[in-house]
Amino acid sequence: IIIGDIHGCYKQLSRLFHKIRPDWLQDQVIFLGDLMDRGPQSWEVFDLVRKIRLEMGERCILLKGNHEQMMLGADRDRMMMNLWYANGGEKTVRSFKKHGDQTWNHRGWFEQMRLFYETEEYLCVHGGVGPDGAENSGEDTLLWDRSMVEGDYGGKLAVIGHTPISRPVYLDGRGHRMELEEGKEYPLPGTGCICLDTGCVFGGYLTAMVVEEGKFRV
Repeated sequence: IIIGDIHGCYKQLSRLFHKIRPDWLQDQVIFLGDLMDRGPQSWEVFDLVRKIRLEMGERCILLKGNHEQMMLGADRDRMMMNLWYANGGEKTVRSFKKHGDQTWNHRGWFEQMRLFYETEEYLCVHGGVGPDGAENSGEDTLLWDRSMVEGDYGGKLAVIGHTPISRPVYLDGRGHRMELEEGKEYPLPGTGCICLDTGCVFGGYLTAMVVEEGKFRV
């Protein structure tokens, strides 16, 4: 189960899990980053994801997004602090404070997030992947790049968030763009890009991709 950018949308995340009904004892859940900022309930999202991680252990994969990067840099760099606040960080601070907490109390938890996750079939990353693969991509590319949604990426199947679009989409890298229908089963492609950031915090949807036995649905 691969989940796009949440951005503090706790109610939508709860409804999404209710719809998918994960088997917490067997399934794997991958969060593509940007758990917080902009939305109204960043602490609640963090608390739920933290509990899921405790329950599932290594079957819960947490990827770092550019918003986690900004948050981690905010207490060390004034410019990063301003950038984070300008991109919804202030709402996260207020959300944590409302619960008598602050993000810095959990710095180690956020620092353990991965930059990418790769299986034999696909790779997951928040932003983008360079031409030589995820391992050879710089941190800025992995967290901030938006070029993959232009459709010219033809490498190993990459599942990304970061760039908000109206519907989840598959791009094959050869100019073909296919919007993915909810609930419809598709064969898992070997190459190209699937974007799952459907702009939940901007009034869109929170999207998950469920992969099973060489097929997937959103």
